[in-house]
Amino acid sequence: MNWRRLQELREADGDKKFTAQMVNFINEGKIPTHEFSLLGLWEACGRPRLAPDRQVYSGKITEDDVELEEALDSSIFPKITGALINKIVQEAYTLEYGVGDSLVRVLPSSLKEETLVGFSEDMELKEVGEGMDYEESSIGEKYHKVKNRKFGRLISLTEEMVKFDQTGQMILRAQRIGEAARYKHEEIILTAVLGLTNTGEYAAWRPAGTAATLYSNTSTDPYSSATLDNLIVDTLVDETDLDAAITNFAGFTDEKGKYIHVEPKVLLTARALEGVAAKILRSGQSVQLTIPAGTTSIWSGRVAPKSTSWIDNKKGSAYWWIGDFVKQFVLTQVFPLQVMQAKAGNEKEFERDIIYRWKARLMEGCGAVTNRFVIESTGAGS
Repeated sequence: MNWRRLQELREADGDKKFTAQMVNFINEGKIPTHEFSLLGLWEACGRPRLAPDRQVYSGKITEDDVELEEALDSSIFPKITGALINKIVQEAYTLEYGVGDSLVRVLPSSLKEETLVGFSEDMELKEVGEGMDYEESSIGEKYHKVKNRKFGRLISLTEEMVKFDQTGQMILRAQRIGEAARYKHEEIILTAVLGLTNTGEYAAWRPAGTAATLYSNTSTDPYSSATLDNLIVDTLVDETDLDAAITNFAGFTDEKGKYIHVEPKVLLTARALEGVAAKILRSGQSVQLTIPAGTTSIWSGRVAPKSTSWIDNKKGSAYWWIGDFVKQFVLTQVFPLQVMQAKAGNEKEFERDIIYRWKARLMEGCGAVTNRFVIESTGAGS
């Protein structure tokens, strides 16, 4: 990239137009990150002062010796650099592998602890007689709780990184922050989906605000006296193991004892079971040894296979889940991943020669609003 040419454009177009063009080029991907240069940008911006003037005068001076300058955060250099940092963090977050977003509904939140209506809440249509009032639905007595948490990290740019053109180091740091943010996002979702936490205020399922075990042979909804079995032991080998889960689903009822139809959308497995899941769901024919070759599988195209190493490491390589995850799990989001720039002038900058700082943050929580739409299998076999 010809940074001297960019300096000429800045001088011709003015600072505001140049800044807008550079920010747009970055956001539109027209400036590849591997071609970006902190030193080149600094020089194109006219080599602005990178730190506040902290010179201590030791002798007699005149008014010509005193240089007054605008606040650093009004400079075009930090605005363009900030756009680059945001672009790198967000791209790394997006490109990092994850299955979490396909397993939840996202609901905006403005509370530290969100109160959510359950799926089979009191929304049943009631017969209305002629001239009679319609009955109001309510969530006053039946609800589930999800607690949001905030996570974040700082990214600092030092004077040396600009003057010695250590652009690669800055890009690497920003990328790692984006990847770490994606990892935390996955952790929040999968901790709930896999039922890793069943106690405390961050439990996967908190009906009426009280932590309960999500997957069990006698899973109990406090709003119903009945129990259901959403925990099986079938080893995932062929489609008959999925049939075992469907058999359990067929007997599930809502809080009022009415039968519900669960149509599985996702088969979630450990990475060790990726091949087995693909054969069952994508081969187009039955994989049972007792069925003639060429027999069409009823599961082909009906369910999407998903896998994550979280299962291998947190539960075991034989575990799998099947169901309509989006109906069971909700991600409450106060704010998604954000990148924000700090104002210049704090003591940390003075102590460590930091010229600009950014923070990447997100605040969200995840939990179940019912126990009826996903079944877990330990894969241990009967």
